[in-house]
Amino acid sequence: MTAADKVISIARGELGYREKGSGSGLDSKTANAGSGNWTKYARDLDAVSGFYNGPKNGYAWCDVFVDWCFVQAFGAETAKKLLCQPDRSAGAGCTYSLAYYSQHGQFHRSGPQPGDQIFFGSVGSSSHTGLVTEVSGGKVHTVEGNTSDGVFERSYALGAGNIAGYGRPDWSIVGDVSDPDTGSSVTAAEADPYADKPGGQSGSGCTVELPELYSGSVGEAVKAAQLLLIGRGCSCGPDGADGEFGPNTKNAVLRFQRDRGLESDGVIGVNTWTSLLTGDN
Repeated sequence: MTAADKVISIARGELGYREKGSGSGLDSKTANAGSGNWTKYARDLDAVSGFYNGPKNGYAWCDVFVDWCFVQAFGAETAKKLLCQPDRSAGAGCTYSLAYYSQHGQFHRSGPQPGDQIFFGSVGSSSHTGLVTEVSGGKVHTVEGNTSDGVFERSYALGAGNIAGYGRPDWSIVGDVSDPDTGSSVTAAEADPYADKPGGQSGSGCTVELPELYSGSVGEAVKAAQLLLIGRGCSCGPDGADGEFGPNTKNAVLRFQRDRGLESDGVIGVNTWTSLLTGDN
């Protein structure tokens, strides 16, 4: 069994799980179903010290679901390496997860493979994510969390306009693995009632708008931009990705903008964000 197969098996074992209206019944697939964004996935990752930059239960959870599957398969430290995420990451947000893959040169616009993390929306503002399980018949097949308020399978035409691209883990980190006991127990009664309706991503709500950043800005968006700048060869000074937009970071932005033929204003706006995320001019 490949490492990708293991993650896919775990994801399929969660099919039929319904998000909860509150913090009770989190371990049951169907109890306390609601639209409160409460899940066992966020609970479990919130319990891993330093995995995210703060508690995530009660927030949109499609990316949390993917991360949880990787942690279940390989443990937190290896999962972070596969997902290209640092400690205390903003990786519960789709846009930031995409940025982490991009920083490591592991984001692809086409050619999906089983085990990839699929991103929807746009590169600069990803709105939803899931796990690629199969590519066949001119379609990419997925398991996704936070779709129709649960975990369900989806499929999309290859090249569909709503697909931003794919983050690809470096599977050489783990190699082949033993076969886990994670078979799906989903019955017909647990089938998604919205699966055959238009707009298969109903209930995603994972959009993260990338703000304009400039001298004096602070926070996770600054840290994500600094990580991307460093990954593009533009040092942000001795403090690295500290989440503070100081003089060293401004110089890094100016250097990046000059190298890419962008307006050299030292401000990270939409054009600079796009170039940082994709590597394109």
